[in-house]
Amino acid sequence: MLKSWRMPVLALLVATGVGLGAGVWWHQHRAQTANPYAHLGGDFTLASADGPVSLSDFRGQAVMLFFGYTTCPDVCPMDLAKISAVINRFSDANPQQVAGLFVSVDTERDTPERTAEYAAFFHPRITGVSGSAQAVDAVAKQYYVLYQKVEDPGSALGYTVDHSATTYLIGPKGKVRQLLKHDSTVDEMTDAVRAALAG
Repeated sequence: MLKSWRMPVLALLVATGVGLGAGVWWHQHRAQTANPYAHLGGDFTLASADGPVSLSDFRGQAVMLFFGYTTCPDVCPMDLAKISAVINRFSDANPQQVAGLFVSVDTERDTPERTAEYAAFFHPRITGVSGSAQAVDAVAKQYYVLYQKVEDPGSALGYTVDHSATTYLIGPKGKVRQLLKHDSTVDEMTDAVRAALAG
């Protein structure tokens, strides 16, 4: 009689232990393999020289998203030149696979037309967009981008803009896949884009 209830209870305990172990393993596995940047960003719409542009317009492509401004003396030209070089690496196989998106955080000076012209100077597949201070600030908050106007009375421009220098690599499904630092090389960026396109 005693044995008759011990066996089912023992089996239940074993099954529970196996289930808990499997659950812990699954959560650890997901934590290791899940995209750590999936919470960043999201779709947005800003103004270009040709009308509204949304991130979702680039669905199916890898997008290198960068925030800066057209009178930036060094960081922006350097990063946009690298983005251009990466796009060129993919132009032979499929020119529609990779695109650049440049968001100006200088809403006082950078009109959609000016931003578009500046971005296209580096590559025709880099789209320049801007908008109102409120619209740009909302997008910046989505991507945790920091920027600040800095008065410079000694400069002919009157002010500069300090800003984050990160390129956001967005995969074909519209999710941020990787954060590419300012000191990333063209080879490193190319490898990251290739991995994003592969899924």
